[in-house]
Amino acid sequence: MHATGRWSEAAVASRVPRFTPGATGTSSRASEHSLTMSADSVPPEQKAQIANAVRAALAEHGYARLTTKKVAAESDKSEAGLYYYYDSKDEMIVAFLETSEDYLARSLDDIDAEGPEARLRAVCDILLVDEGDAAAAGVNIAVMELLSHAPHNETLREPLLRMERHTLGVIADIVRDGVEQGVFREVDPEGTAAFVLSATDGYTGFALALGMEGVGDDLRASLSAYIDSLVVA
Repeated sequence: MHATGRWSEAAVASRVPRFTPGATGTSSRASEHSLTMSADSVPPEQKAQIANAVRAALAEHGYARLTTKKVAAESDKSEAGLYYYYDSKDEMIVAFLETSEDYLARSLDDIDAEGPEARLRAVCDILLVDEGDAAAAGVNIAVMELLSHAPHNETLREPLLRMERHTLGVIADIVRDGVEQGVFREVDPEGTAAFVLSATDGYTGFALALGMEGVGDDLRASLSAYIDSLVVA
C-alpha cells in the first residue's frame, strides 16, 4: 500500500540506496513502497516538473539509455526524491505522456478557427511542430520512440493509445463536420483522419528526428494541397 502524505522527499532520501546490497527481496521492497506516494495523488505541480525532466532526459538519451539518475539530472529533485512520487522509471514516463496528452488535447480542443477547413489547417499546424522549437520537437521525438516500445510495454501503451485516439477523433470530427456542411467533398472521416495523422507522425521521424532538410516544408505544402483537394469547389 502506498503512503499518500506521511513521508517527505527527505524521508525517502534517507533510504537511498533503494535496495541495500545484500538485502533480500520482500522486506526491502515493502519498506521502499511504504515511502512512495501513489502516482494518482502526485500534486499537479510536482507531476509537471517531473514530466518536464523526463522529456528533457528522453530527448537527450532516448528510452533505452534513460535512467532515473538521468531524469534527476534534469530536475531539481534527487533520484530518491523522484522515487517519493513514482515507483519506477516507466511510471515517470507515464507522467510525461499524460502531461503531453493533456497539453495536446487542450491545444486541439481549443482551436480558435472558423469553419472546418480553417480548423483542419490549424490542426496540421499544431501537429507539424516548428523544427526550431527544441522543446516541442523533443516531445514529439520522445513520443515517437516510445511508440516503438508500446507493443511490449502495457504501461506505456495505454497513454499512447489515448493520445493517438483523441487526435484521430478530433480530426475525424472536423472532416465529418466539413462533409455534413458541404464544405468538404464526400470522404471517409476516419480514413482521412488516419491519413493526416500518419503524415504528421512521419514528419516527426523525417524532419525532427533525422533532420532531413526540406522534408518539413515539402510535407506542409503537400498537406495544404491535400486539404485544398477536400474542399468543394
